[in-house]
Amino acid sequence: MGGCFGLSARQAPCGFGPRKTAGGLPGTIQRVLSEAFLRSLNRLRLDAPRRMRGVYTGERPSKKRGRSVEFADYRAYTPGDDPRRLDWNILARHGKTFIKLFEDEEDATVTILLDASGSMRWLAEGEAESSKWRRAAEVALAIGCVALSSGDRVIFETSSRARCGPRRGLGGMSELIRLAEREAANPPDTRANLNEWLRRHAAAARPGLCYLVSDMLDPAGYLDGLNALGGAGLDVSVLHTLCPDELEPGITGDLRLRDIESAELQDVSLDPAVLSRYRERLAAFTAEIRNQVMRRGGRYHLVDTSTAIEQIVLGDLRRQGWLA
Repeated sequence: MGGCFGLSARQAPCGFGPRKTAGGLPGTIQRVLSEAFLRSLNRLRLDAPRRMRGVYTGERPSKKRGRSVEFADYRAYTPGDDPRRLDWNILARHGKTFIKLFEDEEDATVTILLDASGSMRWLAEGEAESSKWRRAAEVALAIGCVALSSGDRVIFETSSRARCGPRRGLGGMSELIRLAEREAANPPDTRANLNEWLRRHAAAARPGLCYLVSDMLDPAGYLDGLNALGGAGLDVSVLHTLCPDELEPGITGDLRLRDIESAELQDVSLDPAVLSRYRERLAAFTAEIRNQVMRRGGRYHLVDTSTAIEQIVLGDLRRQGWLA
């Protein structure tokens, strides 16, 4: 969101900002999300935070009885599924096991909010496209794929107001990918405001699970937005996305840096003492976000964009209980 330098430690840890303008990544998302990776996601389910369990029907445990008879889609059978929902016609004709998914007003709505502001398009030295944005989009799409394959309603929205959904079933995955790729091809919204975006979304939100993929960098902070989402009945988990240059800056000396969103210039002198203070502020910044999210019953994970998408999703998030 807002530029990094010149902000308080609570609002942003950075004492300096990106060195280059933002770039897109047309066509790369679909190439990176391989068929094998997508098949792995189809076998997983989102594991709701403890306070949300027992609320939903459909693919999630529920205290309520009854089920709509309106057919929605199919997905591949996985161990633990109710065998009564198998489609025996598909099994007889093709030898493959699929279960039927049905519309149900109380099925989970999974909202995925992807920050598409200028700071999310950081270009590292030598990059032709932003690996930070690409990894953030991949994480958001992976969450969407898991939710769609589980029969949840999925809403996918970016901070520039691009939106699709609600969608159900894996047929909606191509639409999510197309939205992310269209967003990547567009210039970032340098006027984006994190609190304003989250409040605007909350005003018409469906209660359910919410996954916010963002670097959380904004001069005005983020607390008002988190409060608005919680007040709308959304259980918010944050995938806090930062790139290696932000986590461990590798630049020193007397530099002139330009904010990636405001284009403001600032002269800085970076020596070991300054970098040490930066690391302290970064640690305080991430710890505060983690505490604020977990205090509201959500989950927090710091995404290092140099980590492979498979490790983030199938390793880190699964080990931490985000996925089952």
